[in-house]
Amino acid sequence: MKNQELNQLIEILFKSGKVENYKPKTVIIEEGVVSKKFYYLKKGILRGWTNYDGKEITFQFLFEDHIFCSSESFFYNRPSSYTVETVEACTLLSIEKTVIDQLSENNEFLNLFNKYLIGRVNDYQRLLISQIQDKPEVRYKKLFEENPEIILRIPQHLVASYLGITPVSLSRIRNR
Repeated sequence: MKNQELNQLIEILFKSGKVENYKPKTVIIEEGVVSKKFYYLKKGILRGWTNYDGKEITFQFLFEDHIFCSSESFFYNRPSSYTVETVEACTLLSIEKTVIDQLSENNEFLNLFNKYLIGRVNDYQRLLISQIQDKPEVRYKKLFEENPEIILRIPQHLVASYLGITPVSLSRIRNR
């Protein structure tokens, strides 16, 4: 999605949403709970994680100017299969599902919204393929090249979880 289109989408959402401020380590979307809100991340960092075998597995980081929701909750009224939590203090814009449904009657909004969602699906596909095909060293190198803000702004134990390795393994990779 082009920046101009994203800005148009955000402008529409800002007219209909509510600004919310959160402290670090605050749960925004809770695993096992239905979430009926759509969000725009104005300031801060969020992480998406799931509990697997008693461990928090991080699968996503979101930075400023990202739009997010638990799609299974928002679109299908099912409990979220993951948690979204603040890594640092965040300012979010929240929009209720009923408002998004009303906005979706506007073709311009629906077109922009769909383009954004398709872009996110492509991002997830790339991440999934990388997790399957690439060794941890390659995933770290790609992360460093494509998203250096993750390396610079996220605690290393969360980066390790995101890469699917232990903090000790991450330390070894970084020292090479």
